[in-house]
Amino acid sequence: MMQPPSKIGGPVAWHRFANLADASEALAEAVAIRLRALLAEQGRASLAVPGGTTPARFLAALGDHDLDWKQVTLMPTDERFVAADDAASNERMICEQFAPLRDGRVGYLSFHGHGSDIESAAAVLCAELAEMPPLDLLVSGMGTDGHIASLFPGGEAGFAAAPDSGIVIAHPPGLPPRLSLSPARLTGAGWASLLVSGKVKEAVLRTETERSARLPVDLLLARPQGLDVYWAKE
Repeated sequence: MMQPPSKIGGPVAWHRFANLADASEALAEAVAIRLRALLAEQGRASLAVPGGTTPARFLAALGDHDLDWKQVTLMPTDERFVAADDAASNERMICEQFAPLRDGRVGYLSFHGHGSDIESAAAVLCAELAEMPPLDLLVSGMGTDGHIASLFPGGEAGFAAAPDSGIVIAHPPGLPPRLSLSPARLTGAGWASLLVSGKVKEAVLRTETERSARLPVDLLLARPQGLDVYWAKE
């Protein structure tokens, strides 16, 4: 079990919206501004984005921005160990929604095609990530149970086994195994944000200091660099 938070992290900035469409558009604008600045300053940038259904509008809006996408490396925060064209694949969803990836105009670190077993795939991805600098930008989702990427409550032993590896393997009960960016890779991003909606998820975030045990999302809330939360009422 994760222990209660030992310290308060950096500032958590809340951006509140009436609906997910507005939150997604605003987050896309914020990410585009930061990407443009990073490209001007260092000539390249990296961005991790979530799967699921919530980020679809955000990805579509971000892809409409006119940027030098060839100098951006995109990657998923996590991926199910299924075929790339499986309906459950995060890569499939991201490719469908994000035009620069669909059109081959952005660099992409795929979590697919790295071996027939998940351990081999994780090892290859760890080696690739070891050659890359820390993430510049992170956009994360969150489940109602407080999970981020594929770091689920109760899986701490697994994702603490190799905290600096870049990739951890998750085995959610009754679900396909998953590859996930590690806590160190997620929390080490230069700028991090959460895209969430609904009062249940708001309550999960608001009660951080009241919990008797930590949730995976607390890793982001405790970031000394701070966290931007884009929250939609519905």
